[in-house]
Amino acid sequence: MVDAFLLDAVRTPYGLRGGALSSWHPVDLAAEVLNNLLDRAAAGGDAVDDVILGCTSQVGAQACNVARRAVLAAGWPEGVPAATIDSHAASSTQAVHRAAQAVMSGAQSLVVAGGVEVMTAVPLGAALAQPAVGKPYGRRLGERYRAGEGLLPPGLAAEEVARRWSIGRAELDSWTVSSYEKALRAQAIRMSYVVPIALSRSAGVPGSSTLRTSRPGGDQSAALFRDEGLEQLRSAADVAALPPAYRDGGLTTAANMAVEGDGASAVLVVSAERARVLGLAPRARFVAFASTGEAPAIWPAATIPATRKALERADLGFDDVDLWYVFESSAAAVLAWLSSTAVDPARVNPEGGALASVAPLGAVGAGLFAAAVSGLVEGGKRRAVVTVAGEGGIGTACVIESA
Repeated sequence: MVDAFLLDAVRTPYGLRGGALSSWHPVDLAAEVLNNLLDRAAAGGDAVDDVILGCTSQVGAQACNVARRAVLAAGWPEGVPAATIDSHAASSTQAVHRAAQAVMSGAQSLVVAGGVEVMTAVPLGAALAQPAVGKPYGRRLGERYRAGEGLLPPGLAAEEVARRWSIGRAELDSWTVSSYEKALRAQAIRMSYVVPIALSRSAGVPGSSTLRTSRPGGDQSAALFRDEGLEQLRSAADVAALPPAYRDGGLTTAANMAVEGDGASAVLVVSAERARVLGLAPRARFVAFASTGEAPAIWPAATIPATRKALERADLGFDDVDLWYVFESSAAAVLAWLSSTAVDPARVNPEGGALASVAPLGAVGAGLFAAAVSGLVEGGKRRAVVTVAGEGGIGTACVIESA
């Protein structure tokens, strides 16, 4: 086995559903990110052995292997293969894991992994709206979860996690406000791993010509430079005033649950020898991976066993990790993770999470890797963990360290 390294990692700013990036076709948005990634590395598409992208709703505009179509749309050689995988919100973390494992095995030496989801075009659940071809449940699955406790939609799963871990509404709202405040501070300046996405139609690409962006000075409609969700004011009073969204008397609201969005992400995974030949300097090294299952009713908590398993494989303890990037599918998901791990909250999602930035599901995992690499290199830290849970009870976790 050889070491696998993260050469670079980027993501788009995340747009609200129906907002700044809504006119982008998923194939074009993914192609834009792929080219940005290789431009930063000063590498060409002919150097890439494989491309693996995550995408949750593979129907309509995201059907027919969106990864392969993005490679072709990016203008890369037709000989570059590509595959698309679905593990819900864990799709692009699984893509990154598989890319690194391909390099570690020696089968490949330079692989691009990432994800895309334009939920304006293909909203969550779009694949279920095809009754002529059946539903993805089957008789046996229905019998196993006859009472419905295992097939809960995201909002009710968050409610169940909050109930089982005895998390109150005030705690949920407090974490939501904290995530938003951290994201505002972090994105007040240009974040190195967030690549601007052009919006102006006059520039020859899709997008809104009237959107307010956070670009200081100049044309405020030229590009989106930070997550569009940050344009929404979320004071503590506003968050506390929201009614329950999923259950009468419940705890989960439109604020403490991540909302759908549009975006893409990509990372470049390479072997040390290939990096040397190309004259490229890796930024982080993969240390250990884990994928675990959890009861579908509490799928947001699947990060907990995944984190423990990854640390065990790395022979590390919680105190050996400097930065933690935990997918904020809901505030309940992160608070349950914190309750079970006793990690210092200050080290978790230091630049805010999906509660502030919104969640283009297929892209969020690789987007967290981009944040983690930046946190290690620019923050002078040694180790980070990225952990993401996907609907159905899939948990993923990965330990990386500075190269």
